[in-house]
Amino acid sequence: MSKQPLDGLKDADRRTVLKYIGGTGVVATGTGLGVTALTGSAAAATVDISSSNPDTLESDAGEVDEVFIKPSLSVTWDGMDDVVGKVRVLVEAATGEIDLDPPEIEDLDYMPVFRATGYANGTSNESEDESGPGTNGEFHLDWFAGDEQITVYDDDGAPDYENGAYNCGATMESYLDGTLMGDPIDAQNGYYGAAGDTSAFQEETDTGTNTTTVYLRYTISLHSPDASFITEDRYDLDAEDVRPHSPIVMADGEDGQYPDLSGNEYGTTVTAEEAEDYDDLEAGDFVAATAVPYDVLQENTDHPAIMSTYTHFDVTVNNEAAEAGVSGDSGAGASVDEEIDTIDSDDTNESTGGNSSMPDNATEGT
Repeated sequence: MSKQPLDGLKDADRRTVLKYIGGTGVVATGTGLGVTALTGSAAAATVDISSSNPDTLESDAGEVDEVFIKPSLSVTWDGMDDVVGKVRVLVEAATGEIDLDPPEIEDLDYMPVFRATGYANGTSNESEDESGPGTNGEFHLDWFAGDEQITVYDDDGAPDYENGAYNCGATMESYLDGTLMGDPIDAQNGYYGAAGDTSAFQEETDTGTNTTTVYLRYTISLHSPDASFITEDRYDLDAEDVRPHSPIVMADGEDGQYPDLSGNEYGTTVTAEEAEDYDDLEAGDFVAATAVPYDVLQENTDHPAIMSTYTHFDVTVNNEAAEAGVSGDSGAGASVDEEIDTIDSDDTNESTGGNSSMPDNATEGT
């Protein structure tokens, strides 16, 4: 079973830099989305994401307290040269005008809000269903249930990254690009925190209406299993199939057929302590693609183990003296607090979900 990073989530201080970082997928205004990476090696991976807009939110001051998502996704892979043991998912958010063209969507200023690593270890339950490690497989994630959700925007805005309590060599830059997280800044997997405040969603004019589009970018990468997969009662994997820090599979570019991510700047040197867990590695050996920055992943989606897709939903706010909540079958939502009462989301959609993951090594971002 996958370890659950959401335990204790509600007790964590979300204003400190990292929250429990987990995995996800949403939304596409009432339609399904898919993205496929294909190469000459015939290896392929796909991810399917879908959802729709939340209902219109009405408040007597035209204010919004929180915009959130409750995503789910399905990932499949086929014909990989390396065994896939983990599925990493990154969610980033930005706001913009309605119906932007694809180039305009790509140029928005995205901020990370969530990331997770799901372990393909044969789990089958209500939150995830996957086939276990292999060169072919599938991973269906529906991690969010009940009150669990990803906050995309809220009253407090983004965490104070500049003054974060980074350690273990991590910096604000390495934290935000996913290459070095530190240990811990709350956790290795879960929420980064909101992408910003809710000012863009507010409608200050009485009886006025404001519609703002939230654009989401999902980046999914496939990774090797680590030593935790090798136990007597689990998987009999070959020594070359497991690697510390779970690098991206097929990182060497296979003679130019796809992008090469094996450069020293994206790798990690094995320590003597780590080498003890791996039969074919010694201290000082180099493991490629263990810490690839988010932007490099997004620039190399023609690699068979990397996928990135954009989707969006609209948040419409009416400034009216009415008590209301918001819900959406996509798992996207918003809420507002009134003086008379607290209006909460009534989102019960089951088509989008949340997170279940195991923490990453503190010295790298996979």
